[in-house]
Amino acid sequence: MSADLAHRAVNLFIFLAEGATSVEISFTGGEPLLRFSLLKTLSSHVERAAHAAKMDTRLVVKTNGTILNAEVIRFFRQFKMRVVVSIDGSPGVHDLYRRSCQGLGTYDVVSRNIQLMLENEVDCTASLTVHPQWSDSVLSNVQHLHRLGLKRIDVGPAYGTVEWDEQRAESLAQSLTAVASYMHEVNRESNELEVGPLYRDTEHVDGQLGNCWGCRAASSNIAILPDGRIAGCSALAMLVPTFPELVIGSVSKGIDVGAVTHLCELAQAGPDRRLVCRSCSAKTNCGGGCLAINYASTGAPLAPPSFYCRTIAAIPHAWHQAWGTF
Repeated sequence: MSADLAHRAVNLFIFLAEGATSVEISFTGGEPLLRFSLLKTLSSHVERAAHAAKMDTRLVVKTNGTILNAEVIRFFRQFKMRVVVSIDGSPGVHDLYRRSCQGLGTYDVVSRNIQLMLENEVDCTASLTVHPQWSDSVLSNVQHLHRLGLKRIDVGPAYGTVEWDEQRAESLAQSLTAVASYMHEVNRESNELEVGPLYRDTEHVDGQLGNCWGCRAASSNIAILPDGRIAGCSALAMLVPTFPELVIGSVSKGIDVGAVTHLCELAQAGPDRRLVCRSCSAKTNCGGGCLAINYASTGAPLAPPSFYCRTIAAIPHAWHQAWGTF
């Protein structure tokens, strides 16, 4: 993304957020730290623009964790960045798919950089992506990351480029129960570990979504691609090459109201259109699934894949096990 386009993208987002008291802007890619100079100037611009609009800001960088030095650490601390690092667990698991341009595993450098950030009190969250072949190793990989010093770990299944069979989907769901037991054991002593999707403040328990359907794509969330096109969220932005109808405008031409209306109607569709969800026992804790996961996995925006449904259905029991009375 060019510097001029990036600045105009921020201005557009702040303009669209008029009336909000706070905004969150995530820098992702690709690898955003490859554009560190732009990232610095853009972060300053975000803070000035948001302050002028009387909004608080929350800045997030999503990174593969391979780029870090003293200047980057100072930058993270200056802007109170939340840094989300992709790390999939132990060296053998992480290095299978997280490789450098030279084909080398990146675990050593990523784990070292995570420890440097933690030592310098940078707000650091691990993003652990579960490949189907590692669905029965989630607990051991969470434990490994916790031993590195990470206290917030977001676990999510790989989708779109992999296939989940029923056995591995069930294994993933069962892994949540094992992770919950570990969380309970750790937090009984120190109250220092949260693992998504079992975060303490999750909405996927106790029927909280009984009358709620869909997500906030294109309503309170947008994502801007490097060429200036706009999608409803960052996950949908990744699917634009396959589903160009997900574009809802551009920085240069503005928002396409018709496209936004259509996407919001789709994202927030109720059970009358979500036929798969009508008889699902987990629907009061789900809301119909993630639009991007649905598109990428089934090609149908309102038809969630079975591995997602199994995972959501497992959350309430696991959550109560994780956060039950100590």
